[in-house]
Order: sequence, then structure tokens, then C-alpha cells
Amino acid sequence: MRYTECMQDTVENIPFNSSRLGTLGVEMEWMCVDADSGEQVPAAPHVFSALGITPRIKPELFTSIVETNTDIQNKTPDAMSQLADLYIQVASVLKDHNAALLSSGTHPVSHWRDQVISDDERYHKLLKRLQWVARRFNICGIHVHVGMPDGDSCIRAMNNLLPIMPVFLAISANSPFWHGEKTGLAASRIKVFEGLSQGGMPFYFADWKDFEYCTAKLTTTGSIESVRDIWWEMRPHPDFGTLEVRVGDMPARFSDSAAYIAYVRAEAMAAAMDIERPKVHPSLIRENRWRACRYGIHATIIDPFNEQLSPVLEWLEKRLDQLAAQGIAGSELELVSGQICHWRAHGGGAESQRKLFDASNDFSAMIRSMRNLDGWSKLRR
Repeated sequence: MRYTECMQDTVENIPFNSSRLGTLGVEMEWMCVDADSGEQVPAAPHVFSALGITPRIKPELFTSIVETNTDIQNKTPDAMSQLADLYIQVASVLKDHNAALLSSGTHPVSHWRDQVISDDERYHKLLKRLQWVARRFNICGIHVHVGMPDGDSCIRAMNNLLPIMPVFLAISANSPFWHGEKTGLAASRIKVFEGLSQGGMPFYFADWKDFEYCTAKLTTTGSIESVRDIWWEMRPHPDFGTLEVRVGDMPARFSDSAAYIAYVRAEAMAAAMDIERPKVHPSLIRENRWRACRYGIHATIIDPFNEQLSPVLEWLEKRLDQLAAQGIAGSELELVSGQICHWRAHGGGAESQRKLFDASNDFSAMIRSMRNLDGWSKLRR
């Protein structure tokens, strides 16, 4: 029985602003670090003083984090081009203040207690309500918005993507350290993220009305103020007319980011077009999510389609063939397949961080090497 079958009251409609299927928007959360020590520094105000706060360059909870956002794009290379331009703008300002941008899901050593809260009423209200949970939220991710034509299509896509979501986490995993500690996890960020009151995995919904009912109950009970306060790792964004995938760590490299965005877009489009896929029990999805969190690209997952064990990169290679058969553009899928070769040869972001630290046993040297190898720092005007 769905929630709406037992409703006794009238639920306010949540308008879903229609978007063309497959249109794309990307948000990236960047850490500001000292160019020498690699420690997080509250340098974001310098960026906003020079460039202003715009829809493309925005503040985050802490003054040591800057968010860059694309406008609406039609394919991954166009989104990457705009993200590169935004990176160059922000990095150019920070360079004058001996600071730089770091792409990582967590800062390897800097502590959340040392971060300065941004002067924004929403963030202060968030901290008042969530307390220690929000104060620890010194983490960075990549959010990919994929256009959906209507609310029911968005819910169908979210339902169909639930079993795939752990793969998104596995290929982006880039947070093996927390406050200087080797966590043993490939993606420790997700363990902080899931502590939010509306964090963690989303749920299966019957349709858009079902989602409206859930949101209404959360609102009327004072659990959230608006849909924006639902922080699931994947959620509908009715204002933008998108499905927003939020599970991924900030990827380690420019090429990792391109592969991640292209893969999320491809899966979201296929998920919206598939009328119905068999539901996978949430316990299996949760297990795969844990395996991705623990092992990243080296995870062995439970295949959501046949429940057989499979190394995640082998599974992903076969999955790309299936997506191609569904009509997903080859130019997008090639961004993913090419990066699989790199991951096999060199490892993912988490493995790269561990190798760099083991080579120097020094976090400052490790962070400088991360920046030199990320592909973003080579970009020039």
C-alpha cells in the first residue's frame, strides 16, 4: 500500500518544472587550502569579494569551501568546459592569497572544529537545529542534476537508480582520511553525510503523489522546512526539474569527474526510459553501498540484476554495453570506458591518496602532489 492510499487530508501539490530528458547541471564543492601547508584556510570570502556571489560561484557552510555550478548543459564535455572555466576564475583569485583548490571528499588532516561558519542565516539555522551533526559537515561532494520531463518520470528514474547508486559511490570514492587518520574506508565522507536527519539512501516511491505526501508530512511535523532540507544521496529537485544524484565524493581528477558525470547522466536517462525494473531489496542495496564505501573501485558488488558477485569495474564495463544498446551516446560512454582503463592501471582517488601519503609520510607533501596530479591545476586562461 502506498502512503497516498491512506491519506485523510489534502496534500499540497509540489509543482515539477519540466526539463528535457538528459539536460545536465553539475555542482562541485572545493576545499580552499594553503598553497604550502595544504591545511584548509577560510579563503572563500576573498573569492566572493573579487568575483561576487553568483549562481555559478557560491558559498558553502564553511568559509574554507567554495561551490561552483554549471548552468544547463546538454552533454558532459560542455559541462566540463564550464566547470574548467569556473575553476580557473576561483583558482586565480586564491593564488593571490597563497591558497589553492583541493578536490577531495574529506580534507586529509584539517579538523572540522577549526572551520569558520559562513555568515548566512540558513546555515546558522541549520546548525542550531542539527548541532554537532552539522558542525562536522566538513565534506565535499559532486552533485549531478539530470533533466526529467515530469515528476512521475523523476520518481521512476530514482526508483530504478537506487540499486545502481552504490556504483556511483565506488567510482568517485576519494576520502580515505579523516583528521589525519587512515580510516580504512575508500569513502569516509558518506559516513558523515548519512548522519543528517534526512541523509542516507532515498526510498522507493509509488509515484510523484507519493513523494508529495512524504514531503508534506515531513513539513507539517516540523522535520523539514522545504524540499531543500531533504539531503538524501539522490533526490528529486522540482524547482530545477531534475533528479539530483548527490552520493559521490569530489572526484580526484578532472578525468574522473568527466567519467562520473557522464555515467550518472547515462544511467539517469536509461532509468527514466525504463518503464519498470524489478525492485532490489534495500538490504542488498545497503550492502553494496557499504562495499563501495569500504573498497571503492576495488569493491566486489552484488549484481543488482542477477544477484551474483562481480568486481565493480567488470560490472561497469558490461553495463556500458547495455547502456549503448539503449541508445546512450557513445561519446558519453567513452568518457567512462576510457577512465576504467586508468582506474585499473593507477587506482581510484582513495588509492591515489594512500599511495601519495605512503610515499612521503607527510600530509603537506601529499596534498601538494594531489593538486599537481588532479588535472585541474594544469588548466590556464
